[in-house]
Amino acid sequence: MASRRRWKPWLVELAMVTAVVAMAVLLPRHVAFTAVAENWAADSRATLFAVASPPHPQVVVLAITEDTLALFPYRFPVDRGFLAGLVDSLGAVGAKAVGFDILFDQATEPAKDQAFRAAVARFPGPVVVGWTDRETGLTERQAEFQASYLDGIPAGYSNTLKDVSDSTIRRAFPGRIGPDGAYRPGFVPLLARTLGAAVPDGAFPIVYRIGDESGQPAIRSFPAQTLKLLPKSWFKGKVVLVGADLPFEDRHRTPLAAGLGRDKGTLPGVMVHAHALAQLLDGLASPRSSLTVEVVVALVLALCALGLGFARWPLWWRLGAALAVVVVFWAFDALAYRHLALELPVVSPTMAFAVMMALAGYHATHMRDAETRFIRDAFSRYVAPGLVAQLQEHPDQLALGGEKREVTVLFTDVEGFTSMSESLDAALLVSVLNEYLDSMVECVHRHGGMVDKFIGDAVMAIFGAPEPTADHANLAIACALEMQAHARALQERQRAAGICFGRTRIGIHTGVAVVGNVGGSRRFDYTAIGDTVNTASRLEGVNKYFGTPICVSETAAAASGRSLRPIGRLVVKGRTEALATFTPVAPGEEVMAADYTRCYALLAAASPEAIAAFRDLAERYPDDPLIRFHLGRLGHEPPSDLIVMKDK
Repeated sequence: MASRRRWKPWLVELAMVTAVVAMAVLLPRHVAFTAVAENWAADSRATLFAVASPPHPQVVVLAITEDTLALFPYRFPVDRGFLAGLVDSLGAVGAKAVGFDILFDQATEPAKDQAFRAAVARFPGPVVVGWTDRETGLTERQAEFQASYLDGIPAGYSNTLKDVSDSTIRRAFPGRIGPDGAYRPGFVPLLARTLGAAVPDGAFPIVYRIGDESGQPAIRSFPAQTLKLLPKSWFKGKVVLVGADLPFEDRHRTPLAAGLGRDKGTLPGVMVHAHALAQLLDGLASPRSSLTVEVVVALVLALCALGLGFARWPLWWRLGAALAVVVVFWAFDALAYRHLALELPVVSPTMAFAVMMALAGYHATHMRDAETRFIRDAFSRYVAPGLVAQLQEHPDQLALGGEKREVTVLFTDVEGFTSMSESLDAALLVSVLNEYLDSMVECVHRHGGMVDKFIGDAVMAIFGAPEPTADHANLAIACALEMQAHARALQERQRAAGICFGRTRIGIHTGVAVVGNVGGSRRFDYTAIGDTVNTASRLEGVNKYFGTPICVSETAAAASGRSLRPIGRLVVKGRTEALATFTPVAPGEEVMAADYTRCYALLAAASPEAIAAFRDLAERYPDDPLIRFHLGRLGHEPPSDLIVMKDK
């Protein structure tokens, strides 16, 4: 059965970023909770960070107040004779246009009704009035009167758009198709078009203005009955909206309530229309950001969250950094609104940031667990358990790409193994070999080394990698001595069973090597490469010429500080420089080693006395192979400790 293919980490991360960006963009458009939260944030921003504005230079409101209604014999409909007088007075002072946010849905006194229509006809500029229909509460009789009475007068829907969640007016009503099948624009869009202003298609967000620091309102409003008492210049060239400003009628919550309080943020309908009209006359575009900007902002936050989720920092540091990112983002949003008139969503991107950080943290944890399993699986059979645990806690200490490091490399080989393998049954051979290799691996692990590889009966071990250790040379030599003890014990057991198991030869060299993962994308090994490895391998091989069990290079000997006796200065195959070599002094050989060292000094000095000294030494220690080796050389070579190897 085919193995299941795992996604590459970057594909998982790309999928997470894409999903989170989509969430940030779609949530405020399709989920009520986030839409309400975004509205709350936008309302607060609109009042706390909006630029203060002086009174609008074109729009003025004449308010029908309780004091105004007190002048009339009846409250509603508003006295049309009075309204006719307002139109004539505004025409006389040079007003540019008049908009009545008042319904004309029933008759009043015939003479006053005619006077109002006549005044509208006389006005030198456009006059626009409010309109409604039966869908918003008019009776059939009222609808018929409205259509007849306003025939020839521009009329637009005076409806408002309230958000269902909190009954706040955030958008201007654009218009709609009426009961007669014809499209009728909204009151504000109709008046703005009449004045030559550009009007967006559909409902548009209202940019509510904030009064300046001196206390001047953003839109001037005066009681309608005071018009004749006020300076003419206040109305000349202005667009004047006339509508009710009564305590309990036609009052609406606006975004200004979020920052200015309920009293100041609740406006009469005519004032809502005034803010929307001022925005259109000023040519102010909607502050809402485009979809592209929202995607870019969400993407930046998602990438920040991805980075924090993967950061190898303590949890509190990451949470603190996340809080800092959110604070910076919200501050940027406030500044963008104040100085660029750009309104960004903040709640949904912040939620997306939190979700992304959680997902990234989970994914990073999963990847680190996989990394830990990789380290455990890769090294548990080759490295001491304590070292595996340390690498699991500090995987950064394992340079997967490779690095140069001083290490000690140990090579072993079994003398005559090929001949033995040809004479043994395969199952028995494998059993014997496994027993031998198990004991060698245990020795390496006990001394903190790593078994790099098996090459038949040979073992390559590294000390000082992957975990750096200061005394790796000493550990390697100690390991070699223990290996020799285990190998001799095994050799005796096998020979007692009739199996001629050869002795173990070991080479040790300390030097700089490249350690790390070497191989291809599908298969690689953690290993060491370089001249240090080659030299250790050749030192193992030269043991057969000297009869020594362990051959240690001068660099390993110097780093170990152990008691060693010199073998000679070797020029091994592949090298041009001589390398001093040594072999450890086994327990009980201290006296012999001291005598040998004195004789070797004569050899190193090329003294003719070296021949006699070694002859005497051989008589006292006839079983030592290294003494016999040098005595054999001295029979046909001048005294010298330089040995040029022909084979290795």
